[in-house]
Amino acid sequence: MSTNPAPQPPDPTRRPTPADRDRPTRSGVAIGLLTVALLVVALVTRGAGVVGIAVLFLIFVPMEKLFAFRPQKVFRRGFLTDMTHLLVNNILITVGLLVAIVVALIPFFWLRNLDIAASMPPAVAVVVALLIVLFGQYWAHRLTHTVPFLWRFHSVHHSIEDMDWLASARVHPLDQVFTHAAVVIPLYLLGFNAAVFGGVVVFFTFLALFQHANVRIRFPVVRWVINTPEWHHWHHALDPINKNFGTPAIDKLFGTAYMPHGKYPSGFGTSEPVPPVGYVRQLAYPFTTPARTGSGQR
Repeated sequence: MSTNPAPQPPDPTRRPTPADRDRPTRSGVAIGLLTVALLVVALVTRGAGVVGIAVLFLIFVPMEKLFAFRPQKVFRRGFLTDMTHLLVNNILITVGLLVAIVVALIPFFWLRNLDIAASMPPAVAVVVALLIVLFGQYWAHRLTHTVPFLWRFHSVHHSIEDMDWLASARVHPLDQVFTHAAVVIPLYLLGFNAAVFGGVVVFFTFLALFQHANVRIRFPVVRWVINTPEWHHWHHALDPINKNFGTPAIDKLFGTAYMPHGKYPSGFGTSEPVPPVGYVRQLAYPFTTPARTGSGQR
């Protein structure tokens, strides 16, 4: 006769074990299906973009292997999450920017009609556009670190613990709408044309990829003109320096430049409880209780 005890029903008061936590929950399955659906939409609507991402992969991965700042895996933890950000976020950011521009036009429509940019000499227009880009990006970025509400969204980007070219894609769309709007809306209201907007988008895209790359190249002269990896990695450092918000020249102007000689960040990330993986989880994080009651901005 068997001596095995009869199976007992699950105890609802029992605390979950690690094995239990590895089993998919209904919410986990729902989030997974939603992420897959977003990826499918992105792949269908951004066929050319997928080719572009493949080209970026072939450029940056060998470069990061040849000139690695620190050894790390290509397919690191969070790789698929960040790839989802790269594929999907552009769609959401574009829609958000269009809404922001329409809202901004309501009280300032008359300013657009003045077509101020067209009345400027070409050289002056270029300088004005450049100043708007540099100062707008700097102050918008700085505000995301000093205003707790904005930091909720920006902390998603700072949750990166492994810096590489793909890490630049981990951003909350609403955070990017805010920072991009600080540049795009003034340009639009002053009457700059679509070519300027396209140039700004291309500039910020490639700069983001470059400045997050895991490369140790120092770029002796250029590093004080544009955001190099050496410069921007300090912005992401675990050390609470709260520096390097924009280009080195602008940061030096406002006293937020930080480039210690012979030193390197000990690590990256933030104390905020941002989910390390999961695209939808990261997008939902700013609206959760932990984000509202977190330790605050860096």
